[in-house]
Amino acid sequence: MARAIDRETVARYLRTYVAAPRYAGEHRIRLTAADGVTLSGWALPGPEDARASVVLVHGFANWSRSPRIHAFAQVLSARAPVMVVDLRGHGESEGACTLGRDEPLDVAAAVVAARSARPELPVVTVGVSLGAGAVLLHAAQDDTVAAVVAVSPPAYWERDGGEGAWRIARLVMSPVGRWGLARLTRTRIGRWDGRTDPVDVVGAIAPATTVVVSDPADWYFDERHAVALFDAAAEPKELWWYPDGGHGTDLLTPELAERVLGLPTLRGLWR
Repeated sequence: MARAIDRETVARYLRTYVAAPRYAGEHRIRLTAADGVTLSGWALPGPEDARASVVLVHGFANWSRSPRIHAFAQVLSARAPVMVVDLRGHGESEGACTLGRDEPLDVAAAVVAARSARPELPVVTVGVSLGAGAVLLHAAQDDTVAAVVAVSPPAYWERDGGEGAWRIARLVMSPVGRWGLARLTRTRIGRWDGRTDPVDVVGAIAPATTVVVSDPADWYFDERHAVALFDAAAEPKELWWYPDGGHGTDLLTPELAERVLGLPTLRGLWR
């Protein structure tokens, strides 16, 4: 059993970091966040008759070419232009991961790029785990997004974390753990003091729609996080439960993409 688990872990690592799927080269972009950090990303053009643009934001220790992020971006791009970037300190972006403190600046840069590419279209942000916290924090300060979809989001950065969250905490607080993350997953850790909890600002997202997507038994951020965010959000808002769905990218299915594109507040925008 141990050997089988080891082989599976190695295979998953190779698929995610060494032999990750690629986007077409002409879709490559470089962005600059407001604090000067250079970000690497991809802009998938989508159809001419699209009704909105989507900014897709990955989670911790992932990147824009993680297999499920890549697949989800491709599904979305059949109906919409999609902007997907490596968060600071991840993949081929510069800077260091701040575990939610400065990542909203990365979302902001991607939103600006999406609006510049298709200025006639509203923008929807979709974030996963760490990226979910980032899109919530960003939308609370940027009133130009039409909807925010937070997949497996944290309500609090340092409260009520499950076993998965505590494992991550132990890694980032250990010099050896940070070294391993940088060498093996291209995730460079910086300072994360002064973070804002998403639950404290989610109410400011309205009148944009706030959607919380979660598995009640998520071992990183369980149902307490989803319920706290939903309760604190203002209308319009939705809470989508996916029991046994898993965490983060586990939930990025074609069915979820279709549900995002079918949001009530967006139905008038989509064909």
